Amino acid sequence: MTTHEINFQPDIYIDFTEEEVESDQRSAVERSVQAMAMHSIRQSNPVRMAEGAEAKLAETLSGAVMRQVEADPAAAKAMEDILARPLPLDIESIGAPRPESSVTRVEAPVLLWPGWLRIWRPPYHFDWAWHRTDGSPPFNRIIDPSTGQVWLDGRSGSPGTVDGGASSLVEAHSGFGLLFHPPSDGLLIGVPMQSLMVWNYAVASQGAFNNATVEGGMECTIIEDGQWRTGKTIRWFRKRVSGFEQDQTGTGGFIANTDDAAIRWPVLAGHEYTFNVGVWVYCDHTAGVGRAAAASQAGLVIPSIATADPTPL
Repeated sequence: MTTHEINFQPDIYIDFTEEEVESDQRSAVERSVQAMAMHSIRQSNPVRMAEGAEAKLAETLSGAVMRQVEADPAAAKAMEDILARPLPLDIESIGAPRPESSVTRVEAPVLLWPGWLRIWRPPYHFDWAWHRTDGSPPFNRIIDPSTGQVWLDGRSGSPGTVDGGASSLVEAHSGFGLLFHPPSDGLLIGVPMQSLMVWNYAVASQGAFNNATVEGGMECTIIEDGQWRTGKTIRWFRKRVSGFEQDQTGTGGFIANTDDAAIRWPVLAGHEYTFNVGVWVYCDHTAGVGRAAAASQAGLVIPSIATADPTPL
């Protein structure tokens, strides 16, 4: 487990659809993803710092306990038996979401939307990804601009507990974005439509002074001239285990209720805005006296995004 302070820059990746975003507009997109990442870090940092302080205390106590265990042959043998037990994390049982033809047929809800309604379909203007650099990158990331599919797989664990598990925390975000230049003042409304949603997690611990944590979900943001303005973070799951506990669950894929992801912001003519939507995962572990592992997966297929831009105020 890592102790967190905001003294680092997130590692950011952006890919553009060439015909949609001009070269002189790309700096606005880059600033928007940077702003989105820094806002997310500021929001989550109090929890991460509290967990980091707890982990530091656990490491101090576990060090003292391990010295006692190593000095006692019976206790050392018991610890050896604990570490010999399997720590099953079947994180491969649910894979990335796959787009279906029925999912991509979306009807425009014209009667429900004021202003100029647009239905955007893949490929969107750009795709993006970032992760915290005080931790590790995700084990795997899949993003397909042609279908609107995005998938993140984060893994953190003691050596040998989970394939590809990082020794530190993993917090990663990825998704798609649209760029806007409003012709007049108004209200920008954005919502992903009929998203196919898949998530899965596995956590396990064996021993004392240890824990494993997973989280994951989806997020939407509106950025103005590189400044975060509004957004929603929807958490699909969170699980934390300790001692001799383990848990695993997930979904096979279903249509998410995207009404909760709708966001609105007053926009001004002559300014640049991005509407970003994607998924995020977090996982971390503290080995303590024993071992622990955490794996977190989240994915979406976003066949279309609806916007009303701008709606008169």
